Amino acid sequence: MTTPLPEDVPFEETRLAWQSAIEDFIDLVTPLSQEEWDAPTALPGWTVGDIVAHVAWIEGLFVGTVDPPHEPDWSALPHVRNDFGRITEIPVDLRRTWPRERVLVELADVASRRSADLQDGPQDASVEAVGPLGVAPLGRIVRMRAMDTWVHEQDIRDALGRPGHLDTPGARATAAQLLPGLPKVWVKGAGASPGEVLRLQVTGPELVAEMCVGVDESGRGRVIECPDSATVSLGMPWTTYLALACGRGDLAQRRAEVTIEGDPALAAGTLDAFTIMI
Repeated sequence: MTTPLPEDVPFEETRLAWQSAIEDFIDLVTPLSQEEWDAPTALPGWTVGDIVAHVAWIEGLFVGTVDPPHEPDWSALPHVRNDFGRITEIPVDLRRTWPRERVLVELADVASRRSADLQDGPQDASVEAVGPLGVAPLGRIVRMRAMDTWVHEQDIRDALGRPGHLDTPGARATAAQLLPGLPKVWVKGAGASPGEVLRLQVTGPELVAEMCVGVDESGRGRVIECPDSATVSLGMPWTTYLALACGRGDLAQRRAEVTIEGDPALAAGTLDAFTIMI
């Protein structure tokens, strides 16, 4: 059993969480057969191999990899519905023409180079750096990469029926990255009012966490110390929290695994808005 990675950990611990996540990912996908590589996943339109290509492409961005121009046949990709989807689909579609071995070689190469860069670069989480979504503190960027890689490892494990690694450093970084999204869920999603409090309890067995969110007089959500009572209390296992927060699998089935106390309308609104990762 473990807990989320604290916000104020030294940069080295965040870096090691990413290192653990990328190494676990590579260890999982390298020995896959072609049949496993081609297996569909819960991500619309993407196979296991497509997820590997996606992770390799993103890590390649950090070490200066530049793809040649490529224009997919969009009519054959109906799962792509917006501009963000197009951005992420282009490099994946390009790599669909590559043999499995070439994608794996690229993944290992860019991961090794990125690892060296992080070890040699500034060991300061607050340093501004350029990430896929723009300029942000280095610690946040690395933690986001740990989360994305670890969640995609879970996507592949789910597709292949190989659950595991639910309490690794990558899992801790994922929880640390996802939980701060609760204030937005509570205020903008559920429509909570000043004075109303949401209590979330992630009950394990692999990772446990508790967070409470209040609404101040200006209507802004913020993390608070948990009071004796809450307007809504939600309790759920770690795997259920992951599925709901990341929008994975049968969400109706996952919602049935949630223990709910308090205002039923606010609880329903919270769960309706619970997905914060795409």
